[in-house]
Amino acid sequence: MTTCPSMPSQKPERDVEKMPIRKMLVPVALEPRDAKLLNYACGLTSQGVRELVVAHVVDSSGQEAPVIMREVERARERLREMVDPLSGCGMQIEVRVVTGTVYEEVMALAHEAAIDVICCGTEGKSFVDYLFSGSVSEDLALKGDERTMTIRYRLLESVTDQAALAREFARRLVVPTDFSASATRAILSAFERPSDAIGTVHVVHALSDESKRAEADAGMQAVLAMAEGYDAEVVCEVRSGSPAEVILGYVNDVDATGVITGRQGRSRLGRGLLGSVSMKLMHDAPCPVVVQP
Repeated sequence: MTTCPSMPSQKPERDVEKMPIRKMLVPVALEPRDAKLLNYACGLTSQGVRELVVAHVVDSSGQEAPVIMREVERARERLREMVDPLSGCGMQIEVRVVTGTVYEEVMALAHEAAIDVICCGTEGKSFVDYLFSGSVSEDLALKGDERTMTIRYRLLESVTDQAALAREFARRLVVPTDFSASATRAILSAFERPSDAIGTVHVVHALSDESKRAEADAGMQAVLAMAEGYDAEVVCEVRSGSPAEVILGYVNDVDATGVITGRQGRSRLGRGLLGSVSMKLMHDAPCPVVVQP
């Protein structure tokens, strides 16, 4: 195990708008538990979110036009009822109802509305369940080209104040890295949180080949150099073992309040393992998980 604590430094000039998180899309199914998801989303003002698009997709397959229109109006009214209690949360809130299939329409809406992140509730299905029955939230995170935050409904239901849970997201952040471009984007996304919302960023690498220890240590030194000038305390650690198990174990060890992970690592050290790590974290991490394409 190798640990590299960060050192304080002077703040250089940088582009603070490089990876903004200001506009969030929250797809909902119009179920009672969606109210908890929306409460959570409203707490993300601490992370810089200022606009919320709450959307529902009406399945139009096999439906006649009058039926679809009635469903659209019903959904629009229900969305208004759901967001009305959120009027004082400090965000600009818009409701949208679209028709089609959920995955395609959510992705199209995200592009059209210039969304920075999609926030989804998830059941945390097993990998077998995902293969055979699918999951829209996991499809968005693992197949789409938008940054996605997933939070398990079980976690939302276990707390009385979902907004407070959201405000703590960046207090103890874990960011897995295989030193790929995707992992680097995840690290930068962690560093660029508002200074009053961020605590410690733990950057973790799982080493499956001990002959590459020196290379991994050098990669972590590069991460520390990248961290100079940001407001977060940064801890870098290299642990030996299976990537998915190492990262999940570290998340539990530090009692992480949030995870930001890349999705498609292809570095020489990583060998494309971030995808399996992302899946494992979405299923089993005891905190919200952001997947960064």
